[in-house]
Amino acid sequence: VKPATPIIMPLPKQKIVQGFKYTVAAMPTMNGGPSAPKGGPSNRKLVSLLFVMFAFNLYQQTKTLTTGMYTPQNNNAPMTTIGQYEDEANSIIRRSYEKSYAHIIPCDDDFPATTTNPSSGKACMKKTLDYFNTPNPDGNSTIPSIPWWFQTLLRDIQTNGAYGSWHHFYTTMPPLNFCTIGKVGTTEWRKIFCRLNDDDCIADPKACGKKQCVWRTTKQMPEGAPWAVFLRDPLERLLSGFLNKCHTPLQRRRENHCEPNFVFNPLTETTDGKNIQAPSLIEHLDDKDKQFFAAYVDVLPLKWNLHFIPQAIACDLYRNIGSYDFVGNMGEDFMSDLERMANQFGGQLPEALNTSFGYQKYLNSGEKNTGKDKKYKTGHATHAPEKVKKFYTAQTVRKGLELLSIDYVLLGLEVPEWARQMLRDDVS
Repeated sequence: VKPATPIIMPLPKQKIVQGFKYTVAAMPTMNGGPSAPKGGPSNRKLVSLLFVMFAFNLYQQTKTLTTGMYTPQNNNAPMTTIGQYEDEANSIIRRSYEKSYAHIIPCDDDFPATTTNPSSGKACMKKTLDYFNTPNPDGNSTIPSIPWWFQTLLRDIQTNGAYGSWHHFYTTMPPLNFCTIGKVGTTEWRKIFCRLNDDDCIADPKACGKKQCVWRTTKQMPEGAPWAVFLRDPLERLLSGFLNKCHTPLQRRRENHCEPNFVFNPLTETTDGKNIQAPSLIEHLDDKDKQFFAAYVDVLPLKWNLHFIPQAIACDLYRNIGSYDFVGNMGEDFMSDLERMANQFGGQLPEALNTSFGYQKYLNSGEKNTGKDKKYKTGHATHAPEKVKKFYTAQTVRKGLELLSIDYVLLGLEVPEWARQMLRDDVS
């Protein structure tokens, strides 16, 4: 059976959220202009040599981006050219995306993108997984080689809950569907929708379970109810997941979400009737913040956990975010976005949002959400924005951008300035 040939997913036009943009700056000119080097023929020869080396290096990088299968189409973002250089963060994102996520096979004809049927997104990704798992006994396949971490991501999202029903909250007070993403305030969003659906528990206590809480109303949802989602900077979300699931032994044992567990949470083994603790592979690392976080980021793709997969996969956002009625960002303007959401949908939502996040008092103070203020947060919060420099190094920034490049490209998220600066400082 001849496998389907994928068509590249083009980099989007700069219109979603903030838009993914390449930062381009001019190289020094060679014509004696304001930025031309001064000091005579020797300096000009040196600059000429550096220019030739730069051009050769760019040529080598460009060669590695093509698979012989397809090339980017309809990309309006400015790319690296001779005489210009590309910001390192954007270069990492672009190259990673083109080698991995751009190879997702379009499947709208077979499994249409829909906000109400998560199985469609799962089946769509299964098509890509099956394509790259096509047997190749002769070793002459034209199927391109993809990064190992992308292969394991395609594998793990089929079984790790990435397409679970808990990504979809909904209420009639007001009519609203909400895509919830792990480590983007899910604990609080669950409380909010429980408040909005409080009448369900009064009418039918059994439907709400022991906690008397239901984040998916039992009432009939009106057709065409709007959809909303909040996104978060992928690097801060990655650190937040680590702090919440991996940072301490208690966290690792309690939830078993710091995967692969055989590395980060080894179980006690039984040998000849005796309980013997499995050897720790993170000894002398787990008490060192930067080293332990770096180790986790390097190893996590061996077993992708639900809380660390790209946001673009949740609710099939990489295919349908353009159809959402509201897209917010859990960043510095988080409180303003909460107010915008409250004003847009009304009903009981403003009160529920304010009870959880206290956004009205925060906006009145004129402050921004930096992750430092604990007044409006719960004990579940990790305050990751405050801690990025304590845990991140330039190398973990590079790895995080590589693993999560799809979020920056297809969700239009912008790389935070602290991450760009960390990369600049590393090469200066």
